[in-house]
Parts: sequence; structure tokens; C-alpha cells
Amino acid sequence: MRKLKDILNDKDINLPIPEQKKLLRKILLLEREKLFKQSTDVNWGAKQFFRALELLKIPEKQLKEQLATKRLFLACYFPIKFELDIARFAEEYWLFPAVREGKELLWFNYGDGKENYYTNKYGILEKKEEHCFEYNNSMPPMLCFIPGLAASREGYRLGYGGGYYDRFLNMNRNQITAVFCLPSEKFLFDDLPNESTDEKVDLIVW
Repeated sequence: MRKLKDILNDKDINLPIPEQKKLLRKILLLEREKLFKQSTDVNWGAKQFFRALELLKIPEKQLKEQLATKRLFLACYFPIKFELDIARFAEEYWLFPAVREGKELLWFNYGDGKENYYTNKYGILEKKEEHCFEYNNSMPPMLCFIPGLAASREGYRLGYGGGYYDRFLNMNRNQITAVFCLPSEKFLFDDLPNESTDEKVDLIVW
């Protein structure tokens, strides 16, 4: 586990929290890119995905059965900025997010991975709104792999600043198991700057 003071000095730690987060993002994005380029693991993210299922005690066969019968949703993300590629395991019933300005996250089925996709302004693949739906508490529980840069030992996540996942977790907390996968323990901190709107994840894996 890394100490926050090893990456931010006393002057930085006294900055307003949004400024601390902005500085951390800049540093950690570069560190993750460097780690990715140095890695010999061609399956970037595979270890973390299967470790998460192991810790959650969900056999892969059972997971597929629950997804096919819609007793469980599994949500993921298409990686950008050298994120771990959990999406490499995506199958028909997996869900992916669509971002709409001024709205909460919408979700769409992976399907065959080819139909109705386009690239949004963030460089992420998604589908148009008519192919999406809004998740709510009346639906089956969701196992949600969440993107981001770093986590604290308390479970707080450093994301990219949009707040979409924090709002989504806040609205559906009782239905969602949030999993955050890190490329290494180097991205786990003793503490991270957080605000009242930040939500904890349930499981951190590296």
C-alpha cells in the first residue's frame, strides 16, 4: 500500500480537494501508461477479473447461468487510457455504460459486440439512447466492474471527475456490488482526497 504523502507534498495536500484530485489524476495516468508499456502480461486485466470472481465466490459457470436467466446483471466498461481490459471477457448479456450529459448512466447489452456501436466524445464505444435502458432497484442485482485510477484502503475510488459512477452507486447501493480492479498495489493508497458525493466500492482487486 502506498502513502498519499509519498506522491503529494505538504503544499499539494493543502490544496482544495478537487485540485488534489486533478493533480493525482495527472500523475497516476502517466504511471499507469508506463506500467502498461512495461508489462509483459498480454492479458491486461485477466488476473484481476478472475481474482474478483474467486473472492466473491462466483464460479464462472454459475455466473454465466445467472446472466443468461437474468437473475444477475454484470456491468463493465470499454477501457481507455490504459485501463485494465475486463471487457475482453464480455459476452452477450454483459452490460456497458452510455454517458448522457446532464443524465445518469444508461446501460446497453453487449450483444454480438458489433451492432449499433459508435464512439462518443470521450473516445469510448457506446450505443444510442434507443438501445439503452436506465437501471433501477426493481431489477436484478448487478455486479459492476467500475473504471478509475486509484483506491484508498477505505474503499474510496479516484475516478476521472465526472461523478457518473458515484451518483449511480448512490441511487442503487443496495442492488450493486461494485468491484474496482487495479493494475498493481502501487495504485492502492492509505488515503485519498474524497468529498461527500464520493461513494465507496465493495471490493478492490489488484
